[in-house]
Amino acid sequence: MSYDFKSIERKWERRWEEGHVFEPKVDGRKFFITVPWPYCNGALHIGHGRTYTIADILARYKRMKGFNVLYPMAFHISGTPILAFSKKIEAGDEKTVELYREYLELYGDDPGKVTEFSKPENIASYFSTKIVSDFRNIGLSIDWTRIFNSGEPVYNRFVEWQFSILKEKGLLKQGDYPLLYSPSEGNPVGEDDILEGDTNKVSVTQYTAVFFKTEQGILLASTVRPETLIGVTNLFVNPGADYCRVRIGENTFVLSLRGYEKMRFQRDVEFISVLKGTDLIGINAVEPLTSRTVPVLEGAFVDPDIATGVDYSVPSHSVWDHVALMDISKNLQYIKVIDVGNEEINTESVRRKFNIRSLKDREALDEATKYLYEQEFYHGKIITGRYSGKMVKDVKDIISSDLISSGIAIPFYDTSRKAETRDGDRVVVAVIKNQWFIDYSIEEWKEKVRKLIDRMYFKPDALKNQFLQTVDWIRERPCARKRGLGTRLPVDNNWVIESLSDSTIYTAVYTVIPYLRRIQLDEIDNSVFDFIFLGKGSIDSKTEETREMCNQARREFLYWYPVDLRHTSYPHISNHLTFYLFNHVAIFPEEMWPVGISTGGTLLFKGQKMSKSKGNVLPLTTVKEKYGADLFRLYISSNADVWADVYWTENEADNYSRKLERFLTLLRDAREYDGNIDNRDLWIVARMRERMKKASECYDSLKIREAAVELFFNSLNDIRELENFAGRERMLNAVRSFAKDWALSLSPVIPYIAEEIYSLYGGEGLASFQPYPEQGEVDRKEINEWLFIQSIIDDFRSITKVSGIAPKKMYVRTAEKWKWDLLERMKNEDFRQMMRNASQKEREFILSYSKKNQTEPVIRDEEAVLIKYREDLGRFLNVEVLVNENVQGQKVKKAMPGKPSIMLE
Repeated sequence: MSYDFKSIERKWERRWEEGHVFEPKVDGRKFFITVPWPYCNGALHIGHGRTYTIADILARYKRMKGFNVLYPMAFHISGTPILAFSKKIEAGDEKTVELYREYLELYGDDPGKVTEFSKPENIASYFSTKIVSDFRNIGLSIDWTRIFNSGEPVYNRFVEWQFSILKEKGLLKQGDYPLLYSPSEGNPVGEDDILEGDTNKVSVTQYTAVFFKTEQGILLASTVRPETLIGVTNLFVNPGADYCRVRIGENTFVLSLRGYEKMRFQRDVEFISVLKGTDLIGINAVEPLTSRTVPVLEGAFVDPDIATGVDYSVPSHSVWDHVALMDISKNLQYIKVIDVGNEEINTESVRRKFNIRSLKDREALDEATKYLYEQEFYHGKIITGRYSGKMVKDVKDIISSDLISSGIAIPFYDTSRKAETRDGDRVVVAVIKNQWFIDYSIEEWKEKVRKLIDRMYFKPDALKNQFLQTVDWIRERPCARKRGLGTRLPVDNNWVIESLSDSTIYTAVYTVIPYLRRIQLDEIDNSVFDFIFLGKGSIDSKTEETREMCNQARREFLYWYPVDLRHTSYPHISNHLTFYLFNHVAIFPEEMWPVGISTGGTLLFKGQKMSKSKGNVLPLTTVKEKYGADLFRLYISSNADVWADVYWTENEADNYSRKLERFLTLLRDAREYDGNIDNRDLWIVARMRERMKKASECYDSLKIREAAVELFFNSLNDIRELENFAGRERMLNAVRSFAKDWALSLSPVIPYIAEEIYSLYGGEGLASFQPYPEQGEVDRKEINEWLFIQSIIDDFRSITKVSGIAPKKMYVRTAEKWKWDLLERMKNEDFRQMMRNASQKEREFILSYSKKNQTEPVIRDEEAVLIKYREDLGRFLNVEVLVNENVQGQKVKKAMPGKPSIMLE
């Protein structure tokens, strides 16, 4: 039978919406859960939907556990993406226009309206409206009365207040700062602007570009390991690459042409002329620390697009350099600079460890380089020069600073990987003059964040260490740009606060936005936010209505805050989530700091993360028509653990559809029965109670996959077992007895079908707001009896499979009473003493039982259980079952407690 799941979903969506049921008031024990607000420049895909649905499952479960749950939503429009798209549409860019025409067609709208998107506010408004609809269609229990976006004036005032506090506390600073930059756009870029920037992070890497004097000019050799400079044996340049001479100040330098193209965004530099890599091969260079002469050698492996395109070679501490010199057979004297106290940690032993034969083994070389670097950084000690005796990790940055301040090196910045914007433009590192940044490097601030992390709840548990590591290395973060949507920097209106910096504490606004909207905008200033969020200052000068709204907002904030759980995807740890912690610590009192964070994996389709460029995107809006909300929710919740990746396949989705149809058919059919359950089938009631109890524990610990598998798939397997053994009528009577509780326990995962079943069974109110079916202690007596019967069935099948016979009778013999008595004694008496006093047959039993290392039987009266199920067993196995009938032979002697003997004839 095929069901119209869409009509079921529409029916209950309407009931929820008309009843305003997910709009909580200040009342009772609260649970405040948030997820990152979606960015409104296009259609979301089902990978996004997974994150929001996992949070919704937990929100729904918490309601059923008696919590007053707030699950709000807002929209992010800040930054450059929306603005960039609107300008491209205005300019008639074919690729962008076609993309947005596709979006309009996807939502069933006239693609001719694409010209309206030349205004950025129209893009933001259109997609925020569509996302609301998409979220409703997958059953998210969101309080839509608290909706806002990051471009609204009231939110701008809030961010201005936040940044005023950061400036006041000395956390907002200005200076020349290197940051990711798009030359074509003439603007800094962040994770949201970079292709795959959210999952494959791009950061700024600082190289130390060291001066090596040559007849051609000063070669700029870049390194991330300045502590090894004294061990240089030669330089490498790529003979097939283009190099150039440039003038910086009074000096002429040589670097790759691509390096120059990057350098011009970092300092004043004048181009002079082009050189070929071959022009540099064979010349000598002077190492600046000791004035030693070292040769410039051919290095085809040198990438001219990484840093300056000139590498200095330290084969004692670089596997790449060591292998390169092996290939070109140069007999150079290695110079050791670092000692790790382990003779096996050297470039040759590491080369062998990673089975590297030549420079063609690039992947192994990269792994070996990482391994050696970590060993020398964390455990290495400098053994020569000014810093002899110092640990590398303690002086690495100091050495770089010394080289630069001594005038024999300059900083050179590059991207941590080759990157481009979402529009296909390259990303470089530019040094922006008078850049505003938040100084996350301040140790006092970091220590407070560590204190917060130490007391927080994290899922998975490993997140805690990841956050602590991020806090250790995080430094200054540029927080403003010269263009984009969002909030103007209150201390300098020429700058717009960038999109990751204006979205760190917006969760506080959820609690008060209904009241802020009722205050005149010109009344909203820093004193209003000080009063609402910090409980300080005076609002006496405000109107009576404003004061009333502020008091109500303060009450609401104190009730809902802090955020009990923030759920998002794991790529956000190193930026958004860490900024979230830092800014809460900076702005709010300690009792308002976040309580917990959980992260989830991604959703993969056709083996890859979804991306329009890969042609493997499933828009979230297709869920309603193509799959249905409950199918989608069940799939993404049961297919993998929350923190693991989910693989979406059409075949598996079809399989889920069939299982949901079976589930609904089963429960509708069971409604026709009276629930007068046969006592032989009580095991499944106990098993269901056990599964509901275990699922509750799983929900509590965010093991949502385990909960869904227990309640849906394992329960269906139990029911199939019962039907096969006892017949459909007895099975349906059993299901009838627990149907309502079963539906309620699954309500967090498949809320629409749960509402439908709960209603069919006469439930009052909404399933979404019923208490979770608590089970207390579950008596396993009937379950153990069933497991015992299953063991008899398994033994029967094993015997018939081996023997090949088709028996008519099955003789089942339980262990004699003396064996049970002896087993009881074995639990309490000394083993050696028992063996000394035992008869021959008792000793044989004790040794046999001990040798098999059997667990203690849980069924004591095995004969009674066998007689209880004898009729069912006979019918199921198509034999006559005889229990403890007189039968001769060795089988009788082999009967053991928990393991009756079986003889077939």
